[in-house]
Amino acid sequence: MKNNLILEIRQGIGGDESILFLKDLNKMYIKFFQKKKIKFNIFLKNNKEIIIKIENNNYSNFFLNESGIHRVQRIPKNETQGKIHTSTCSVFVSNETDIKHIILENQDLKIETCKSSGSGGQHVNTTNSSIKITHLPTNIYVECSDERSQFLNKNKALEILNIKLNKLKNEKFNNELNFIRKNIISKSERSKKIRTYNFPNNKIIDHVKNNCYFQLNKILNGDLDIMFKN
Repeated sequence: MKNNLILEIRQGIGGDESILFLKDLNKMYIKFFQKKKIKFNIFLKNNKEIIIKIENNNYSNFFLNESGIHRVQRIPKNETQGKIHTSTCSVFVSNETDIKHIILENQDLKIETCKSSGSGGQHVNTTNSSIKITHLPTNIYVECSDERSQFLNKNKALEILNIKLNKLKNEKFNNELNFIRKNIISKSERSKKIRTYNFPNNKIIDHVKNNCYFQLNKILNGDLDIMFKN
C-alpha cells in the first residue's frame, strides 16, 4: 500500500519577503519532483500557504525531515542601504495515512459557488464551477477553482478541508501556527529552525546535520540531492 505524503508550506515572519521565500521553496520542491519524476498534486496554492500531495517515492523519509522553520537571509530589491533582512516560512510534512477522515455534517458546511476566473479562453466565466466551503464551527474555509467541473472542485475542497481540520487537532502543529501568526521571534522559533538560506554568501546552513552547502542556487533549482545524500 502506498503511503503518500502531504507537504505544507506556510508564510512566516517577514511580510512580503516571507511570501517571496514561500514561492522559492515551492519552486525548489516542484523542480525536484520534476527532475526525479515524482508524481505530485497541488491541492492549494496562494501567497500564504501551499499544500501538495506527494506520491510515495524513494525520498519519502528525507521529506519527513523537512518539517520545521526554514529561514532566509537576503537583501530585498527595494533595500537602499544594503541591509540583510531575515524572513521565515514553516514546512510541515506528514503521512497521508495519518490524516483521519473527518465526517463533515452538512449543517456545519456553508458551500458557495461562483464563476471561475482565468487568463482567458472560451470556458472562462461561463459556468459556476468555483467552490468555496466554510466549516462553520471553526470558520475555516477552502476555495477551489482548479477544475472546470464543480463536482471535482467540491471534492478537492473537501479533501483540503479535511487536511486543515486534522492539523487543527494536532496540538504541536497548532502551536507552531500560532507563533507564526503572532510574528514572535523567540527561543521557540530558534529551536525549530532547521535550515538557513543565506543569499549574500550563496550558502545553505543545515542546523540539524550541522552542515553548510555553498550551492544555494543549485539547491533552490531543485538539486536537493546535495543535501539529502549528505
